[in-house]
Amino acid sequence: MINLEILRIELNYLKQVVEKELGNKDVRKLSEAIATLVTCFLYPNTYDSLSLSYIQIVEQYLCQVQQKIELHEYKLLLNNISTIITFMEKVKFEMPKY
Repeated sequence: MINLEILRIELNYLKQVVEKELGNKDVRKLSEAIATLVTCFLYPNTYDSLSLSYIQIVEQYLCQVQQKIELHEYKLLLNNISTIITFMEKVKFEMPKY
C-alpha cells in the first residue's frame, strides 16, 4: 500500500531536484505526468494509450538527472523516492496493454 503523505513528500523532493538540475519547465512537465498517473491509478477506467508515455516522461527525467549529478547523489535520490518507484511499478502492472 502506498502512503499518500510519503508520496507527496517524495514528489516534492523529486521536483526540487529536477528544478535545480533541469529547470522550471521540466518540473511542470514532470508534475503533469505524475498527476495524470495518480488519476489513472485512482480511476483505472481513465488509463489510455498515453499512460505509458507519462511513465516514460518520469523515467526520462530520472535519466537526465542521473547524467547531471554524481553517482552517490543519484543513489540517494533513488533511496528517497522509493514510494514513487513503487507507485510507477504498480501503474505499469495495472495498465491495460495497448
